[in-house]
Amino acid sequence: MQDRFYALLRHRLREEIERRPPLYPWETEVREYEDALAPELATATVWASQMQALNLPVPMPEGVLNRLLEQCQSLLQSSLQEGRKLVQAVEALFPGESDALNHLAGYVMAAPARSGASAPVLEGVLDHYDAATQPQQMLLSLVAAREILNTLVLTVSPSQPTLEREWHTTAGLLTLQAMLLESGSLRLVANLPCAGRLKLQSSEVEKTAHRANAGPVSLELLEVEALQSYSVQVELEQAGTSSLSFAIALGE
Repeated sequence: MQDRFYALLRHRLREEIERRPPLYPWETEVREYEDALAPELATATVWASQMQALNLPVPMPEGVLNRLLEQCQSLLQSSLQEGRKLVQAVEALFPGESDALNHLAGYVMAAPARSGASAPVLEGVLDHYDAATQPQQMLLSLVAAREILNTLVLTVSPSQPTLEREWHTTAGLLTLQAMLLESGSLRLVANLPCAGRLKLQSSEVEKTAHRANAGPVSLELLEVEALQSYSVQVELEQAGTSSLSFAIALGE
């Protein structure tokens, strides 16, 4: 069934790319561009290195991935269902295309859930995002948003009490480990690539730990509750950099 799903999707996308010329998300017609991306999509940060490490069906422009990262971080504490989160993360790239995005999000949600990698729903169809039609770019962006959101959310539970994420930065490798202790506490340990700060927030409490150089920093939140989500921000002391947000979700 899964193979047939991918075969049908590939067939539809091949027909679409033959019928319509490729467009960037901000285009309404075919245009010639300089080598640079549109200014509003070209923002890069210390966190952008990880975007090139994502397991995506085809290469995507750095500016598009950076915009998706910003949007996904803003949605981490949203109560929306996953499909709607994906659409909201991508809508800024495709103004006025909410209906089409909602339709395409159904294809993405029907694909197997992430288990260390995103589902290759477009594998073998395209060589690069820039060669795609707008509907294909929408689908690729939704797949990328799903991968980013799944990377930013760490779900721990009594059956899986420890989970770790790695994030490549221009300063080096950041690791974040979430541990649900038998005592009912939540412990976070971040291994920072340089001086920085770790912040853990809930609706009632905020805790912060700082380190003056590279190395581990930790925080612990007592008596956490199942089915709750906690906000985590990592800051690195480099000029012009913003924080990176994660969410720690507690399962039953």
